Amino acid sequence: MKVFFVALKKLSWTLYCISGLALVGLMLLTVSDVILRAFNRPIAGVYDLTLLLAGVVIGFAIPFTTWRRAHVRMVFLIDALSSTWKKILMTLTYLLGIFLFFVVGRGLLLYGVRIYNAGEVSMTVHLPFYPIVFGMGASCLINCIVLLKQLIGLFVEGEADES
Repeated sequence: MKVFFVALKKLSWTLYCISGLALVGLMLLTVSDVILRAFNRPIAGVYDLTLLLAGVVIGFAIPFTTWRRAHVRMVFLIDALSSTWKKILMTLTYLLGIFLFFVVGRGLLLYGVRIYNAGEVSMTVHLPFYPIVFGMGASCLINCIVLLKQLIGLFVEGEADES
């Protein structure tokens, strides 16, 4: 099981790195477009590229952010509870998160199939949307596994943060 979790962490980290590269690309694209607009030479399709890169930035960062427990939590509320209630609340939170990300991931994969079959592409640069949608859907499903790992860790290891 440990090998599986190491592979899961590496996969999450890889997606996180792709997200970071997309963020740098998004920044460079935006700055370049602003500068070139001053010379009356805007980048064609910047809106389409911005949307696609933003999808990668947001979607691909989710699993590693969850792994690191870097999302927003109501710490003051959780810390005020007894250890039993804390465990119950965390269990419910993990189960709800797994359900939510499963529904969203499945929906994104189904939507990706639909737009692939329809041949939808962006308006100006004619790039297909489906690879980004598939990637975001897969990222949500990977996040389900990360949340499941954390749920298991809640009962096996206590509530140890593993970064």
